[in-house]
Amino acid sequence: MIKGTGIDMAEVDRIKKNIENERFLKKIYSKDELEYLKTRKFNPQTATGMFAAKEAVSKCLGTGFTNFGPCDIEIVKDDSGKPMVKLMNNALKRAEESNIDTIHLSISHTKVYAIAYCVAEGN
Repeated sequence: MIKGTGIDMAEVDRIKKNIENERFLKKIYSKDELEYLKTRKFNPQTATGMFAAKEAVSKCLGTGFTNFGPCDIEIVKDDSGKPMVKLMNNALKRAEESNIDTIHLSISHTKVYAIAYCVAEGN
């Protein structure tokens, strides 16, 4: 059963301006995400796509960033490169309280915008 949906669009230039700000990076991206972004040479489209995905997931959980932050939502890739969601701490607790066990995620971007859409499923 579908438990929630979320969508977000972000401007690449907005994230690009903040990508050199270490405080911003540590607030938004987990250690593993920062390692991944490092391998991508901090590509602004990639970083913006991950940012939009975190926003979309927070909406999908029905709360936005209430009682948890962006680092509690980790955007990872499976072996084929498909984006996946890993929830931690209070974001995971929120999903469990809502009986959400799967979040499907899609991310797309242009040079100007990134967009992410997700669907939460559960019992």
